[in-house]
Amino acid sequence: MARQYKLARKMKKITLTVAAQELGVTQPALSSWESERKAPSIEALIRMAKFYGVTTDFLLGLSQEADPRKDWLEPIDSSLIPVLHETPVFSPTRGWAFVDAVTKELHFANGETLPTSNIRELYIMTPVLMGPSVPNNPALAKSELHEYDEVWVEPISTDRLLQQELRGWYRVKEYYVENMVGQRFYFDFYEAKWLAFPPEESKIKKEL
Repeated sequence: MARQYKLARKMKKITLTVAAQELGVTQPALSSWESERKAPSIEALIRMAKFYGVTTDFLLGLSQEADPRKDWLEPIDSSLIPVLHETPVFSPTRGWAFVDAVTKELHFANGETLPTSNIRELYIMTPVLMGPSVPNNPALAKSELHEYDEVWVEPISTDRLLQQELRGWYRVKEYYVENMVGQRFYFDFYEAKWLAFPPEESKIKKEL
């Protein structure tokens, strides 16, 4: 039976170290539960359920529903997959999974692995990214970049700290985009190292 301890922690968006501290256990102990090398006590299981905000059935893999409510989920466009490495996503037909942006696969709690292209409908907890409603917009095509003065950039990287450092609003130049501190992403590496999204509210394009 596949356990979903790690998935519940990822859904709460906290590190292993922080979770262990909050649950009152050692980091190695929590790691052993997540890797299924050891099983938590009943008391620890209940603490996890309360802290993560899920049911014990969800933690034990008896249910794919972390919460029967769906108002905290929203659909995501498939173009977002490259910037969602190790992020939990929800498939109405298969349940929760982690995104592997490197292999472009989804890893489900039951051990199943599927290409992201095989899943037509995916949801994520809001907000998906720290941008202004980015998940409601598909990524721009490279040919569309010059139609905007400014775009929201999401780096493609498995390094979460690097993503957080480099993501944000960038001015569109002739061959690259640049933020206010001079960091740049070049058009030649679009869809390989970064994705861009239009302004959510105005979507004002450059005057031709």
